Amino acid sequence: MKLITDEPGSREARKTVKSYLKDGYSLYTVDIALAESLNAIWKHARIHKDLEMEEVESAIQDLTKIYDAINILETRELSNEAAEIALTKDITIYDSLYIAAAMKLKATLHTADQKLCNVSKELVTSELLKPHQ
Repeated sequence: MKLITDEPGSREARKTVKSYLKDGYSLYTVDIALAESLNAIWKHARIHKDLEMEEVESAIQDLTKIYDAINILETRELSNEAAEIALTKDITIYDSLYIAAAMKLKATLHTADQKLCNVSKELVTSELLKPHQ
């Protein structure tokens, strides 16, 4: 979401992603990221009321372009590991899928979610994307 909307940390997230792409890294996410991001767009429009309909359409277009350009891991291939992580670390399956993906790829998990970052550091290399103060 930080790549397609202007919210705290968006500038830093975009800078981080551009830097990794420039350095030749591949980007990955899990298949639920699209649904979670679409829900976040809905939340911005309906609950926070900080996105107009034209902005929603543009955000969805940007989101799908990004989603189509990155590597996607399926929930199906991460389900056992994710369930174990969720049950042992007392976090949602949704969050545990991102940790399971990072574990499978032996990759660094980048997140703007402080709780997810804290829990994931016990299992994988994790970095918190945060706005500059």
